[in-house]
Amino acid sequence: MKRFGTFILSLLLAASLTACGPFQSDMIEYYEEPSTEETAADTTSVISESDLPDGYEGRQTCSKTLNNKEKPEVVKIRFSGLYDGNIKKHANVTDVYGLDYISSGVVGLVGPPIQVSYDTSVTEPELCFVYDKEQLRGIPEKNLVMLYYNEDEQSYDTVEGFKLDTDGCMVSAYIDKQGVYLLADAYQWYGTWGFDVSKYAYDADATAYETDWEREWDTGSIMELADKQWAKDNAPDFHVSTPEELASVVYYVNGINKDGAPVSITLENDIDLTGYDWMPIGWSNAGTHQFSGEVDGKGHNINGMKIALDYKDCGFIGYGTDVVMHDISFTNADVSGTACTGIAGGEIYFTTTWTNVRAQGRVMGGSEDYGAIIGRETSITFKNCAADVTVDGKPFDYLSYRQKRIDEVEVVETFHLTRNADGTITRDEHDGFRNLCWHIELDEAVILERSTENVHTGEPELTLETQYQWHRGSEGKHTIYLVAYINGTYIRVSNIIEYEGTGN
Repeated sequence: MKRFGTFILSLLLAASLTACGPFQSDMIEYYEEPSTEETAADTTSVISESDLPDGYEGRQTCSKTLNNKEKPEVVKIRFSGLYDGNIKKHANVTDVYGLDYISSGVVGLVGPPIQVSYDTSVTEPELCFVYDKEQLRGIPEKNLVMLYYNEDEQSYDTVEGFKLDTDGCMVSAYIDKQGVYLLADAYQWYGTWGFDVSKYAYDADATAYETDWEREWDTGSIMELADKQWAKDNAPDFHVSTPEELASVVYYVNGINKDGAPVSITLENDIDLTGYDWMPIGWSNAGTHQFSGEVDGKGHNINGMKIALDYKDCGFIGYGTDVVMHDISFTNADVSGTACTGIAGGEIYFTTTWTNVRAQGRVMGGSEDYGAIIGRETSITFKNCAADVTVDGKPFDYLSYRQKRIDEVEVVETFHLTRNADGTITRDEHDGFRNLCWHIELDEAVILERSTENVHTGEPELTLETQYQWHRGSEGKHTIYLVAYINGTYIRVSNIIEYEGTGN
């Protein structure tokens, strides 16, 4: 049996990246190479139907019909085994989609993950997924693989000896463990991790099928306006002049853009969205439908954008990573959500600088992480950005929620930094600080936040070498200080070192 680990690693600054969506944005999964054996096809069902009275010792079956509108590919689960008694009273299968967040976010998931439990005296237990081939949305039946979540190893294992019955639309296997089982598309599941999946390759027109986004989220006016063919023809570099073209971009990113591949949006005209029920670009689903790339407004304006949702990540960009936005304005915007809410962005990570972004309108922010321009961000420098926005009906002076938290927490310069003759910077040492980092800016833009703990030895780093200060060149205004994670954000905890580099 080949094993596919889900060793979930937190990235640097993970403590500040608590995702507002259902899945962590900083999740990394590692998988070993899949077996090269061909998936076996068995046209004879190994499941027998029976409804036997108490006291009967033999193979019995209990079934559960599923009606999961978000993951409708699997329509029934059957569990059978040898048992001295009525197995229906001693076995249970449960749809845990949305409850088991990790399994619900498996790459290439087909149908919902299933929690299986049964009396340990059941022998020869067998599990069967019955699928609806019309709901596979172009995935070849031969690509279906059965996986098991191994809690002890924190890994997904391919179930040994699973059988595919294409006539009966079933994937079945004898199992020897209770826990979570699921079906996945081998092409996506193995291919995401860089393995050879040529034998699983297929060519399906994604626009011919209902997308996960359409199944799972409110699409508002987008699908009434979107031109699917235009989206395919113009991706990934979109030049947008009309609401219809902008809606097509929303559809592309949220529905058919694989693995959040970079996209660029360039406005070629002002766009009026008045009267439309608009939706954010990018949403959180194990990180696969986020928006990544550039938004270039070219000085144009988006007017009348209204987003009214009862979930998180609401804004022009809903959930994004590595997003560059510049030279754009929003007027008469009206954005509401439960958290991570702002006019230009809801939840944005791994992003450094936004320039010339203006926002005017109102935000209904919910409980936390709301802002005039962005709701939740961890390190963005706003250059020449401004907002005239009310949040929950009151004037709001902060472009993001992080700015608000920084303003609310008192800065105590516990650490003292000294710049030495050779250009290095040294610090003293104090205990009790969480995620202490060097914060380095060049010309008022953050270029690096580096842990003060050596990742190899665990020893404190008391000296910041010039290579980390000058990795984007020594010329320009350098601003350096220490930050620590305090009350939900990173707060300065040292004096500030500033100097002008000459490039010599």
